[in-house]
Amino acid sequence: MPFSLCNALATFQRCMLSIFSNLIEHDINIFIDNFSIYGITFDSYLKYLIIVLKRCVEINLVLN
Repeated sequence: MPFSLCNALATFQRCMLSIFSNLIEHDINIFIDNFSIYGITFDSYLKYLIIVLKRCVEINLVLN
């Protein structure tokens, strides 16, 4: 984001929410640039993690 952009954090937050809209509140929580992925069992957690990572690859989101 350019430094001169007003409300850059809010813009980025809305972008992340739109990308992961169908996963929010069920499998993942997003706050600005932090992802919290959870599942009842370890296997369900891995399943959700794979879904999130595949979504990142689909939209060319680079994770650091």
